[in-house]
Amino acid sequence: MNRKRIKIIIASLILAAAMAFLVVAGVKNTSMRHFTPTDLVAHAQEVHNKGIQVDGLIAEGTTQWDPTKFQLTFAVRDRDGQATVNVLYANRLRPDNFKDGGDVFVQGKYNAAENLIVASKLQTKCASKYEAAEGMTAQTGGTDTSDY
Repeated sequence: MNRKRIKIIIASLILAAAMAFLVVAGVKNTSMRHFTPTDLVAHAQEVHNKGIQVDGLIAEGTTQWDPTKFQLTFAVRDRDGQATVNVLYANRLRPDNFKDGGDVFVQGKYNAAENLIVASKLQTKCASKYEAAEGMTAQTGGTDTSDY
């Protein structure tokens, strides 16, 4: 082989190795473990100060909304009610369909000492079927044929 071909092969190998490293590092930094509140409490120390995802139900009576600071605090509980994790969702608007007992998905950084997730993302369950008002029928798709 001539020198030019060897240089091209070596440069290609270095480039491929660098790309593989960047992909692995990117996946490692952006991937988050998913937990239920019970699992999160059980693994608290190993995920302290790391990004995590939790889903469950909004614990009844724990919601506090401060509209002047755009700060929402609440607790997420397991579906069986065994464990809860506190959540702080700051500098963002409260979702319209946020209500006690509703399904919630939280993504953020976990502080094990305070059992607190500082949320960067909050999603509430959006009903796929809307209940019809009294005297009306529910829409199942297609066009609205009701009289106005």
